[in-house]
Amino acid sequence: MLGERADASWEWGSALGQLSRTHNAPKPRALAGLMANRDAGEMKIGVLVKPTISNAIYRAVAPMLALGECGHEVVLVKRGDDGLFSPRQLVGCDVVHVYRGADEPRVCQAVDDLHRRGIAITWDDDDDVRLIPSDVPGYKSHYGGLNVQRRIGQQIAMTSRADVVTTTTQALAELFGRDFDGPTEVIESYLNSSQYARDGRKHDGITIGWVASLEHVTDVRMLDVTSMLRNVMARNEDVRVTTVGVKLDLDPDRYTHVRRIKFEELSKFVAKLDIGIAPIADHPMSYARSNVKVKEYSAAGVPWVASARGPYAGLGTREGGITVADDRWEETLLDLAGSRLKRMRLRRKASSWGKSQHIRHHTQRWEAVMQMAVEAAASRDGSRSARVRGTR
Repeated sequence: MLGERADASWEWGSALGQLSRTHNAPKPRALAGLMANRDAGEMKIGVLVKPTISNAIYRAVAPMLALGECGHEVVLVKRGDDGLFSPRQLVGCDVVHVYRGADEPRVCQAVDDLHRRGIAITWDDDDDVRLIPSDVPGYKSHYGGLNVQRRIGQQIAMTSRADVVTTTTQALAELFGRDFDGPTEVIESYLNSSQYARDGRKHDGITIGWVASLEHVTDVRMLDVTSMLRNVMARNEDVRVTTVGVKLDLDPDRYTHVRRIKFEELSKFVAKLDIGIAPIADHPMSYARSNVKVKEYSAAGVPWVASARGPYAGLGTREGGITVADDRWEETLLDLAGSRLKRMRLRRKASSWGKSQHIRHHTQRWEAVMQMAVEAAASRDGSRSARVRGTR
């Protein structure tokens, strides 16, 4: 979901409270006695996030919550839309994980101070302004004129402050790596426990749904998604369409548009779909996207159809979906909508794959990055010894 901002298709809130409670929550029994011994592998991890950026749940909140459940101490600092936050809680951390914020002066100032104190910094960004199509709503105000170059400069400056940079795809890692000679680690976005809703399909007909932020207008235009879905609806009168975020010009009697949905309600909404779709066109941004959208569908037990490019290339029936060429969308959706048996078979596989994409199964990747950053910080600050000796 590259590029989603405060005006994205959904909002999230309750997960922040869940992470805040983790700081004082009982640790797993096997690790409870080890927290005081940092040399045994436990870290105090700070997290600096802005709640209004929906992707932060995947890139900061859920991973650090999972690390907290593994026995690490987690400190959450939320920054507001006004850029204000209190960094004092972060001063005693071994490592601070920062999600985006390269364009926020207070974030940069705080990171500089933490860096000077010898605290390790990991910086995550799943976006690159060089890839955003110019027809995306709000492009002129955010990226017109010299704004793109300014934002690129801010991203480059933030990488220079980081000990380790993390991102979602190899395409983004290569872009960041042009200006950063430190380690850039690719970690996919994984799911949290709130995203496994089931049994939501209690309606007549077949509902095809698309959860898509406003930036997908480029895909709508290039793939003519509106005409494709209009043809599917014309050829199968049982088909209805629902979209979240991007709005399509479809028959209002059989089309529902939802402007926004809270993140904690997203899985229940998705579970009501019979088929989820993820169309992305052939433009640079598509190849830098993550595959989390089809993970969201699979976690809710929804069979999906996605474009056979970018993050979805190589995925298919084993993951509960079908990847298609640009000229095969209409026929594929008609075939799947017309076969309950095919949907049931894909649903079972989607549910199985979705379970494997829970963050608890992939915590070691984030843990290894945090430890890598602590060791890198120790090497740049000779007076500070590495506190973490290896991965459990």
